[in-house]
Amino acid sequence: MIRRNSAPATDGEPTVGQEALWLLQNLAPDCAAYNVTAALRLHFPVDADLLEAAVRATASGHRLLDAVFACDPDGRLRRRPGNAATAPGLFERHEPGLDDGPELRAYALELTRRPFRLDCEPPIRAALLRPRTGPDILLAQAHHIVADNISQLLICQEILSHYAALADGRRHPTRDDGAAFDAFARRAREHLASPRAERSGTYWRRELAGLTEHTALPADLPRPPHYRYQGAELDVELEPELTADLGEAVAGRNVTTFAYLLAVFALLLHRHGGQQDFLVGYPVTQRRGEDLREAVGYFVNTLPLRVRIGPEDSFDTLLDTVAAGLWRALLHREHPFALLSRQTDLPRDPARPGPLPALFVFNEPGEDDPLAAALEPGRRIEYAGLTAEEYYLPQQQGQFELTLQVTRRAATTRATLKYNTSLFSPHAAARLAEDYRALLRAAVGNTLPPTCADLRK
Repeated sequence: MIRRNSAPATDGEPTVGQEALWLLQNLAPDCAAYNVTAALRLHFPVDADLLEAAVRATASGHRLLDAVFACDPDGRLRRRPGNAATAPGLFERHEPGLDDGPELRAYALELTRRPFRLDCEPPIRAALLRPRTGPDILLAQAHHIVADNISQLLICQEILSHYAALADGRRHPTRDDGAAFDAFARRAREHLASPRAERSGTYWRRELAGLTEHTALPADLPRPPHYRYQGAELDVELEPELTADLGEAVAGRNVTTFAYLLAVFALLLHRHGGQQDFLVGYPVTQRRGEDLREAVGYFVNTLPLRVRIGPEDSFDTLLDTVAAGLWRALLHREHPFALLSRQTDLPRDPARPGPLPALFVFNEPGEDDPLAAALEPGRRIEYAGLTAEEYYLPQQQGQFELTLQVTRRAATTRATLKYNTSLFSPHAAARLAEDYRALLRAAVGNTLPPTCADLRK
């Protein structure tokens, strides 16, 4: 059990969110669901020694990446300096003798699914994968305890910048040494001791009061007695015509695309689970302020949305309720998710991932990010004089029973349904994915039944 410290935070003391991730990893030490990965095809002749030096320079230059997480004798979790400069597993070279194809992708996926030992190794590792045909591939991986999705891009940028500098005989200065995250952690601890945190706690207790049943999801496999962090994913096809109609529907209702897509996800859960009062989670970023714009770290908090659907409610009513709930929650977004489970009346159940079995994620990479474009399928970018391209690998599967993740870029909108494979068969997951698309098409086309209850008949 982690002992909480009420004294002012100091450098090296983790946030509540990091404490929760550390506990989850220690309860399931073989779990790889909280590994975050960025993989790039490198369209240039790669010097493996220089790439290793670049990776080690990146890791050792960040106090958050060059660290281990372990408890003091009195039970307090602390971040201690690591040994990224010499850690044997920090960088690996692989020549599997495979062509660039499905077998190589499966090989790469297995590399990224190795768990981190947070108490004895750096929470970051990288590998150079050299196929028999095709360009070399960089696998840059970190544990979620030190990296969110934006951090993945920042780490890749740092590695490429170091590599380019080393190739030119220069030294690349570290962009972010971890001081920004330490300042963020101190502010988060100070917030917990403030009157504002008490008001947020009161809000969430009131918002979640009286909820006594876990969200019912349409799993078609027997639920194991203990939750298993295992999963798979499939694409939810959103054709250009549908996304264009979505844009018009959002503008016509004066709501955000995020709220609209989340409302349709809630409608899907209501249709298949049958509940009129349930929770859906969604992550929010805490990267507020210029000092955190290019900082590596875990700047994510998950918030619960309580969905209430009356028997006579229409989709428009549901959409208004969802949009209003999202706006109210923004005022209390700093309240750590790890503390919210104590503020519900839900029974503790080891067979579930927590109070939120379903998650909705909406990503919209910034247009000014020079490397974000590389995550658009098939698009090559140039950074630090080096050409790279995304090598897509599934990740973060099994954290929740169901996760719908939508990523919107200028040219494309991509939706992915992640599902826990101990609860859902591929057939059941495919049925949910297709039904979400059908519900979205009906919503933007104004062809849904008059009430949400009619969908279940």
